[in-house]
Amino acid sequence: MDAAEVKDLIDEAHERERAKHRSAGHGDAPEGGHEGGHGVKTSTAIYISVLAAALAIVSVAGSNAGKDMMASAIEASDSFAYYQSKTQRQISLRLAADELELLSAGMPADGQAKALQRSADYRQQADRMEADDGKNSRKDLLARAKAAEGRRDHAATQDPYFDFAEGMLQLAIVLASVFAITNMGFILWASRALAAAGLLMAVDGFTLVLPLPFL
Repeated sequence: MDAAEVKDLIDEAHERERAKHRSAGHGDAPEGGHEGGHGVKTSTAIYISVLAAALAIVSVAGSNAGKDMMASAIEASDSFAYYQSKTQRQISLRLAADELELLSAGMPADGQAKALQRSADYRQQADRMEADDGKNSRKDLLARAKAAEGRRDHAATQDPYFDFAEGMLQLAIVLASVFAITNMGFILWASRALAAAGLLMAVDGFTLVLPLPFL
């Protein structure tokens, strides 16, 4: 339910009230009462519009948190997979270097020199995989994966706050709409309480200054 629909409900409720007065022979409501009813209608419409705007912001924030969580989880998975592939390649190179060094002991001088040179090349390649800065080294990949995991965990922590905030704001709008029709004060106060709780939950979702144990 958006603000325009709520406004239509409010207008319809007031039309029904005026029709009741006319059918009962009371005529139109007094000028002062009309102004008071118009003021309540206007303030309620403004209140619901503010809640609808807050709900839109919270909804977008929750959607973005979900998207960030998914994208970061994929990035972390890809980086760890690449890291493991590099690790396996590094181990294979070092094992090949060890094997060449062992075999070179029984080779003639020329073959031994070539085997040792190839072994050194393998070890150099394995070392480059470890810390070749800026070129997808194991160190860079591990740091990238951990950073993605941190973003994923942060978004996963934010998401339930936005979900609860969105639900509370929706309930607050529904209750405000009911108040516009029934004019029962306790319904308006319940709406305000839910709206305040929803806004606080949304702020906490953005800042995470007050972690809640049940989320």
